[in-house]
Amino acid sequence: MQLTDGVAARLAAVCLDRRGRLRDYDIWDAAARGALLVDLVHAGRLVDADDGLALTTDPTGFLPADALLTAVAAEPGEPLDRWIDHGPVGMRDVAESCAAAGSWTARRGLLGTRYAAPAPVDPDAAVAAAVVVLTRACGADGRRPEPVSDDELGATGDLRWICQAVTDRLAVVHRRYLGSAGAADGGSVPYY
Repeated sequence: MQLTDGVAARLAAVCLDRRGRLRDYDIWDAAARGALLVDLVHAGRLVDADDGLALTTDPTGFLPADALLTAVAAEPGEPLDRWIDHGPVGMRDVAESCAAAGSWTARRGLLGTRYAAPAPVDPDAAVAAAVVVLTRACGADGRRPEPVSDDELGATGDLRWICQAVTDRLAVVHRRYLGSAGAADGGSVPYY
């Protein structure tokens, strides 16, 4: 599996606006790290074993996934939540790596970088379902982040356990950001 067509890359493509710009949202960076974990599970590099998570540290060739894989391997006792919250990569790293690999195009200008991502070809059903649940959980579709249903998670097949872990954590991240935004203005008005 080429990770330039994996969950993280497809999620990053959803995050592009009509003009190809990638906005910066902290929850999207958390979603990118979560999507990379899903990609690592799909690629067999991260396995939910009986005695904990098993990790294969061979490089994938996709820089953001390899950076996250290296960080997780360096501190194997840390929970996945920590890597979703504070991993070494974000959504822009995914987009830049897709452009560097030649699967996306990037135009750099005075007003920033604009990306063009091709439509996925023959999407794996579990990968496509994972993109849907992560899109909903982080609000990449232009709406506020929303919970995902059991049916949506069920469509992710063997990726369900990691998609559940990531979407649960994104809900926590979203609540934390809402609380921070409300505290910043002294009110409790959520910001979407």
